[in-house]
Amino acid sequence: MAGDTQRQLLNLIRDFATEKSQGERRITSFKKRIEELRSALDLINTELDEAKFAKETAEQELKGYEVELAMNEATIQAQETRISLIQDEIWKVGSEVEALKIPLCLSSQ
Repeated sequence: MAGDTQRQLLNLIRDFATEKSQGERRITSFKKRIEELRSALDLINTELDEAKFAKETAEQELKGYEVELAMNEATIQAQETRISLIQDEIWKVGSEVEALKIPLCLSSQ
């Protein structure tokens, strides 16, 4: 019976040592995985910062283009107004020319 008890005790010690060794390997594996995940997180955070900067830059460029578009639209509107005024002036001058032609035609008859 004493031999049985010693054997059980040795088995318990061996099992404990095995479990402890496995636990230490698991802890080492987990620590390695944590470091890998931290590295991946750092990389992703860097990429996120770069993407945010690119977004801000694109938004600023877009605002600049919107201002430029508004200025171009205002220029187009001003040009269209000028064209309309010039066309009105041409019509008036044409009417005056026609009005002058009528007396000339009558006097030459």
